[in-house]
This record gives sequence, C-alpha cells and structure tokens, in this order.
Amino acid sequence: NGGKEIVEAICDHPDIEAVSFVGSTKVAKLVYQRSTNALKRCIALGGAKNHLFVLPDANPSMTATNVTASMSGCAGQRCMAASAMLAVGNVDPIIEQICEEARKIVPGKNLGAVISKDAKERIENYISEAERDGAKVLVDGRGATVEGKENGTYVGPTVIDKVTPKMSVATEEIFGPVISIMHTDTLDEAIKIENDNPYGNAASVFTQSGGIARYVMEHASAGMIGVNIGVPVPREPFSFGGWNESR
Repeated sequence: NGGKEIVEAICDHPDIEAVSFVGSTKVAKLVYQRSTNALKRCIALGGAKNHLFVLPDANPSMTATNVTASMSGCAGQRCMAASAMLAVGNVDPIIEQICEEARKIVPGKNLGAVISKDAKERIENYISEAERDGAKVLVDGRGATVEGKENGTYVGPTVIDKVTPKMSVATEEIFGPVISIMHTDTLDEAIKIENDNPYGNAASVFTQSGGIARYVMEHASAGMIGVNIGVPVPREPFSFGGWNESR
C-alpha cells in the first residue's frame, strides 16, 4: 500500500479493525506491535527460509521438477519459494536432474526479472560469496541478459551445491531463483539444520515412505509442511502462516 507513513496510518486508523502484513521479520514485528497496541487484530508474516528434505527414495523426476519450480517461480520472489534443500544420503542423481530442469528455465522466456537492480546485485553477491566460501555453483544465473532488454534485471536459475549450514545462502532469505543444497548423512541431522534456522515458514519432504513423511511433519519447525510438493500452501480451510521468526 505504500511506505512508512501509509503503513502507520493503517495501523492507527480507528475505522480499520484488522491488519495483515507480509514482509521482512523486522517490519512485521513493528506492524504487529503498532496495530495491536491500537487494539486491532493483526496477522503479520515475516521472512522465510523454506527447506526441502530430499530422501534417496524420492521419485527423481517429480522431485526435480517440483524443486526447480519452487525455487524459480516468480523468479524466487515469493515467501513460499524453496531456497534450501537438505539432501539426505546419496541423492546425486536427483541433483543432476534438478540441474537439467534448471537449465530449461530461460530468463525472458519462462523466467521474469527480479524487482530492481539492487535486488539483482544482492542476489548475485550471495552466489559469489557462497562460491568464495567453498560452495560449488552447478548452474550459474549470474550475468543473465535478455536480447532487447539489456537493461533488464534478470538473474538466471542457480543451483549451489556443497553448501554448509553457516553460509549466508543457507541461513538468509535470498528472494531470488537460487537453491542452496546441504548434504547430511541422516534425516535427524537435516531436521536439526532446519530447526536451527530462525525462520519457520514452510518445509516439505520428498519421499515415498509414509513413515518418513510423518516423522518430518512431527519434528520440522515450520508452520506449513508438505509432502512431495515444492510449494506447501494449505487449502482454504486451513491456516496460512509460519512459526518462529516467520510468524
């Protein structure tokens, strides 16, 4: 709706009884505090770092298409975009298919631009920082250009492997078409990585085991959890919202 002045007016106006907000965690807390202080109902959703658990028994084709669509839809500029993948055990064949799917996404054809030049620079800096810190860029979207739109702010789909949990691409919301892959030997190690992240918006698990799916649902710290789906948005009767720093 606008900047600080308009948002504060919405929070303060006596004829507005409820406020909803989606944005950064810092601003979400400010909106929640201001609107509830005025005795309004408020739902304020903050940042996100959505994790996808991928198990060796996952269907390779379905997993690859879902992971790629999740991280690149809306050029990654949505709160439900997956930006961290937890590879449990040997899932290298699935990672290879994810790379194949990512290469089918072409800026200017089936991938739009990011919102601004500053956003493009910020996203590309995340990728470069991860590479400097030892991660391996399997599909590189930096420097993307579109013929006839050379001044456009495009970032191509990017797959980063060998990411460690402390890297910025693993902990912070990138808000671009980037997926960061972390490897673990066990599911419990993967769940700990997800739980240690301050955000808790959404998570999803790719497996053909109902027992594993239920285990993730019961132990992952996220407000919305899906099974074999890249964007776990609930149906209308169910609540939409995250936990921890995402709520």
